[in-house]
Amino acid sequence: MKKIVLVFVTVLITVSGYAQKTADIGIWGGSSTVFGDLDKAEPFKTFNLNYGAYFRYNINARIGVRAMFLNGAFTGDGLVENSEWKFDKNVSDLSLQAEINYLRYILGSKKMKFSPYVTIGLGMAYFKYNYRPTEIEVFNPDYPGLYEADGTISANREEAVAVPTLPFGIGLKYTLGDRLGIGIEYQMRKYMSDKLDDLDDPLAHVNGLEELITYNEGGHNNDWGAYLGVHLTYKIYIGKKACPAYDSKNW
Repeated sequence: MKKIVLVFVTVLITVSGYAQKTADIGIWGGSSTVFGDLDKAEPFKTFNLNYGAYFRYNINARIGVRAMFLNGAFTGDGLVENSEWKFDKNVSDLSLQAEINYLRYILGSKKMKFSPYVTIGLGMAYFKYNYRPTEIEVFNPDYPGLYEADGTISANREEAVAVPTLPFGIGLKYTLGDRLGIGIEYQMRKYMSDKLDDLDDPLAHVNGLEELITYNEGGHNNDWGAYLGVHLTYKIYIGKKACPAYDSKNW
């Protein structure tokens, strides 16, 4: 957690150093859901509070670069091979994304006051993986590593996981005033891990020929996450003073 915050601050300072005219800072709040190995799990069934902040440098009226940090709860409740499974954890997410406006948009401009947009980038996520062999044994007694050498079932364990992500999303933003804007956003995350729902390739098994059969190869079958929320944005000036022609020149 502390390392992710440190990286976020470093990115923020770095981007700020290159910005010459204006940029935006914002706060974000909403809910999250997981698309993983659970059956009959309903997306956004419960509200999982997630919150965060971002810094966005506007290259022009069409393109911006956003450094974003999100933190909050991820929960799930469903079935695995007709067996009940639940998980509840905290996930910290750091990303650097390009933000591309469908329409020309400048926060504070009366002529370009709203636009749909898309985002895409790279990121990292940090969370705890809880290995629960007793519960896995119910639906898959042939799961690899389930038993110790003496035949007893393995103990529960918890491990910290930091994984790369591929973030992308869509949204709509609207100017409320000279420096204030609001927006709604839906973002997806492709995790380079299958451990977000505490099910790491749950149908993997050792067959009768003592062969290990797995279903996660490369990025296949890894988990997905999603965020749905609103953001409030404030326009700031980084240079000594604002450029008088900011709303019209080079845009």
